[in-house]
Amino acid sequence: MAVQFCEDCGHLLPITAADKIPCTLCGTMAKNELLTSVHVSSSANFPSRLRTKLRSQTQAVSKKDLGDGPITEIECPKCSHPKATWTEAQLRSADEGSTIFYCCMECRHRWSENN
Repeated sequence: MAVQFCEDCGHLLPITAADKIPCTLCGTMAKNELLTSVHVSSSANFPSRLRTKLRSQTQAVSKKDLGDGPITEIECPKCSHPKATWTEAQLRSADEGSTIFYCCMECRHRWSENN
């Protein structure tokens, strides 16, 4: 069964045979799309101001950011060199560990490890 969401607040709209559906949360009138076609939806298809506010802003990590960190003793999985530089980045949510990126000092092979 398909569902519809309010375009203003993202609230679930009731299923009805009427042409227009009032949102029970914000009162906005929405066209009943279920009468004319079938849609496959994802969360990006029904915008919400609250969802937009809660969406985290993640830092982009480029290749130039990797390999410029301090040196540590860890074996390269490609050439077995015993030293590499490392950089730490928070790629997942704040309550999960960060990701450490290593760069071999000999062959410049890059790999990562989740903490």
